[in-house]
Amino acid sequence: MSRVVILKIGDGSFETGFSVTLEIRDNHLLIAPFAEGKLVPSLDIAAALQNYRRAYYHWVESQPSLGITVPHSMITHAAVGDPRDNLRKATQTLKDSLNEWLNSSSLSSIQNRILFHIGTESEVRFFIQTTHFDLQQIPWECWNFLRDWWNDVEIALTIQRNPPIINLTPPIKVLVILGNIDIENERNSLCLSSLQTALGNPDKVYIQILSPSSEVPLSTINIQNELIKNPWDIVVYLGHSQTSSDGHDGVFIIDNDTALSPEHNLRNSLKIAVKKGLKLVICNSCDGLGIGRQLANIGVPHIIVMKEPIAVRVALRFLEVFLPNFLEHKSLQESLTIARQELRLHEFEVDAASSSLLPRLIENPEEPPLILPLPPENKGKNHEPSWPVRLLRHWKQALLFILSILVILSVLYWGGVFSDDASKYPEISLGEEILLKTNRQDNIIEQGRQAFKNKEYKQAIQLFKQSLDRLPNNPEIRIYYNNARAAYQDRNPLKIATSVPLGNNPEIAQEILRGIALLQQELNDEQANNPDFHFLQVLVANDNNSPEDAKDRAEKFVKDPSIIAVVGHNASAASEAAKDIYVPGKIVALSPTSFSPKISGNGYIYKMVPDLETFATTLSEYIREQTDKLIIQNPTNLICYDNRSGDNYNFAQKYRNILLGQQFQKVIKDADFDCNIEPKNNLDQEKIYQKIAQYQVNILMVAPYIDDLKRAVSIFKQRPAQQLNLVTLGSPTFQSYLTLAEGKQGVENLVITVPWYDLKQDNYIHSFWQNKINVWRTPMAYDATKVILTALRQLYQQGQKFARESLNQVLRNDFSIEGMTGTVTFDQNGVRNMNNNPDDRRYLILQVKNGQFVPLAPIKSAGPL
Repeated sequence: MSRVVILKIGDGSFETGFSVTLEIRDNHLLIAPFAEGKLVPSLDIAAALQNYRRAYYHWVESQPSLGITVPHSMITHAAVGDPRDNLRKATQTLKDSLNEWLNSSSLSSIQNRILFHIGTESEVRFFIQTTHFDLQQIPWECWNFLRDWWNDVEIALTIQRNPPIINLTPPIKVLVILGNIDIENERNSLCLSSLQTALGNPDKVYIQILSPSSEVPLSTINIQNELIKNPWDIVVYLGHSQTSSDGHDGVFIIDNDTALSPEHNLRNSLKIAVKKGLKLVICNSCDGLGIGRQLANIGVPHIIVMKEPIAVRVALRFLEVFLPNFLEHKSLQESLTIARQELRLHEFEVDAASSSLLPRLIENPEEPPLILPLPPENKGKNHEPSWPVRLLRHWKQALLFILSILVILSVLYWGGVFSDDASKYPEISLGEEILLKTNRQDNIIEQGRQAFKNKEYKQAIQLFKQSLDRLPNNPEIRIYYNNARAAYQDRNPLKIATSVPLGNNPEIAQEILRGIALLQQELNDEQANNPDFHFLQVLVANDNNSPEDAKDRAEKFVKDPSIIAVVGHNASAASEAAKDIYVPGKIVALSPTSFSPKISGNGYIYKMVPDLETFATTLSEYIREQTDKLIIQNPTNLICYDNRSGDNYNFAQKYRNILLGQQFQKVIKDADFDCNIEPKNNLDQEKIYQKIAQYQVNILMVAPYIDDLKRAVSIFKQRPAQQLNLVTLGSPTFQSYLTLAEGKQGVENLVITVPWYDLKQDNYIHSFWQNKINVWRTPMAYDATKVILTALRQLYQQGQKFARESLNQVLRNDFSIEGMTGTVTFDQNGVRNMNNNPDDRRYLILQVKNGQFVPLAPIKSAGPL
C-alpha cells in the first residue's frame, strides 16, 4: 500500500488563519510524529478564489449554448472585457495567490517532515482534511511544493474515514446514469458513442446505461432499484447538478421536475450499493462538491466531482480518457492525472475554459489505492520454471536490481550513508530559493533565484548585485550574491551552513546574517583580488527558533558531506535540540547567540557568549551603584519574564536572587501576581502598571521571549506619564532594531547589558550595511564565522583536508583569534573563555538615548564570571 499524507486543517477563517496538523501513515500505521503548522490569515486567497469563480461564471454567461444556469450569488453583469481572457487571468491569479499564501505560512516543519519520511520516489497519496467549503474549492494540486517534488500530483479531499471494503475484480460493472442532457445533440452523441466503444470490452467491463431513452425509464424508483439490484463497481452520472450555497448539500437534476439528493432520496440505496462493493462514483456534472461531501458521508470510498459547471462535451471527453486508462490497470490517481492533462491541452477552447481545475477527488484514506488488478497468469500449470527462465522473463527487474545495488555501494563508498544535498530541501537555500518573505516580492531577486537554480551563475551575480544596489541592507541576498560568485570563480568553494529564524523572527535573523555575510564578502573580495585560499559559500536555513525545525535542519546539514561547519542556532532551545544531531554527526556547530549552558561540554559544539548569569550580575550591580549613590531611593523591584524562553526565565531568576542578597532591595511577588508575560496568562500592560502603582515600584526589569519581542516592548511603550521616573531594565534580548522601532519614546532611558563588542567597529558595520543600528548579534556572528574560516585556513596551510573532525581538533588545540568581540578562545567544554578579556571587554551596559543604544560607564562585576 502507498503511504498516506494527510494535512488536517482545523477550524478558522481567512481572517484569522487556520491550524494545520500533519499525519503520515503506512499500512494504516502512523510512521511519523504529528507535526503542526499554521496557515496565516489571508484575505487575498479568499478574494482570488471568489474572483476566479465569478470570472468562471462570467464565461459561462457568455456561452448560452452550454445551457448552464448561473446562481444568483454569481451574477456578473458588471464584468467587462473578454470573458475567456478574464478567466485566464483569474485562474493564474488564483494559482499565484495560493502559492504566495502557502509560502508565507508556517508549514516548514510539515514540509520537511513529508520530505524526510516520504522521499520523492515513494508512492504517496496526499489528502486535505477540512470541512471549510472554500478550502475544499481551492486547487491544491497547484501547490508548487508538491508539484516540484511529485510530478502531476493529485490531492484528494478526505471527509470520512471508514474501514476498506472488498476489492475490485474484473469484469468491472459500470452503471451510467444520463440525466437531463441533450443526447440528441450531434457532438454529444458522438462523444457518448466513443465512450461506449472505449468501454466495449466485455472481458473487462459490463456497462449499463440509464437514460430518458433507455428501456428502463429514468426515474427515482428505477435508479434506486438499479443501485440495489446489481453489485456495481462504478457509478457514473452525467447531467445537471447543483450544490447549495453553504456547500453541505447537493442534488442531481434528473429532469425539469425531479431532483435527487444522495443524502435524502438515495441514501439507503447507496448504502446498500457500498456494502455490495461500490468503489467509485463519478459525478461528471455541474457544481458537484456538495454531492461529493454527501457521498463521502454515506461511505462511498472514492468520488470524483466537478467543482463548477462543465460542458457536456468536456465531461464526456474526461470520461473518454479517464475510464480506458483506469481499465488498463492504471491507478485511480494516475488515470485522473492523465484525464486532467487532456483537459489542460484544451484549457481555453470555446467550451472548455479552465476545465483542468474542475475535477476534485474525494477519498477515504483508509482505502488502498484504487486499481484494477491484473488477471492471474499461468493458471493450471503445475511446474515451476527454472531460475534462468524466471530471470529471462524478468530481466528488466533483475537489471534494475543490480543497478540499484551498484548505486547503493557507490553512495556508501563515496559519500557514506549520510550523503545528501541539503540545499534541495525547502527552507534551506544557497540561492535557488528565497527564504525571507519580503524578498520573494522583488522581481529582480526572483530572476536572480531562477538564474542561480539553473546554474547560470554569471547572470545570478548580476541580478543579485542589481538588487543589492537598491537594497544594500539585505543580508540574505548578499549571501546568495557571494554564493554565486563562489560557484562561478572557484571549482571547490568552501561551504558552511547557518540556521536562523527567518520565518517567524526575520529581524533577529538578519542581525545574525549580517555578521556572516560581512565576513563572507571580505573573504570573497580577497580571493577575487589575490587568490590564495578558497571562496566561501554559506547555506542559509530557516529554523523559526523551533527545536523541532532546528533538529530537522541539523539532520540535513550532517547528511550533506560538503558542509564543513555550522554557524547557529539563535535561540538556546534550538541549539539544545540540534546538539544531539551535531555531536554524533561530528560536525562543528558554533552558536553566536545562545546563552544556555546545556549546549556545552558535548564536543563539536561551541558558543560565543557566556551564561546569562554574567549579565544578570552586571545589571544588578548597576542598580546597586544607583542605590548607593541615592539616585534610586527605597528600591522596589518588579521582575517580569516570559516563561517560554528558558534563557530569559533563568536570567530573571538569577537577577532576582542577586537582588535578594543585596541590602535594601525589595522584590515584588505575591500570591496573586506573578509577572509572567507569556500570552496564555493574558497579563496586559494595564494590570502590570496597576501593580506598579500598588506596590510603589520604581525599578521594572523585563526579560522577554525573542520571538515575541514586540509584545514585551509594548510594556514600556504603554507606560503612563506619571511613571516616567520609573527605572526600566532589560535582558540582552532587547538590543534590537525592533525595540527602538516599536518602543519609540516608551523605551527611552531603558538600560540593558549585552555581550561586549568593539564599538569602534560600529562605523564600519554601519557604512557597509547602510543601517542605523548595530547590535551585539552581528559582530558575534561575524566572529563566529571568522573562527571557522581561520581554523580552515590553518588546515589549508598545513596541507590537511577540510575534514569536520580535523576542524574540531584545530579549535580544541589552543586556538585563538582577535575579533570584533575581543579575544576568542574556547575552554575544554567549547564555551568561550572570557577570562582572556579584561573586565571592560566582557559586557556592555547600554542605555537608550534619543532612539539609539549608547554605552554607559562599565560597571565591574562583583562576582566571578
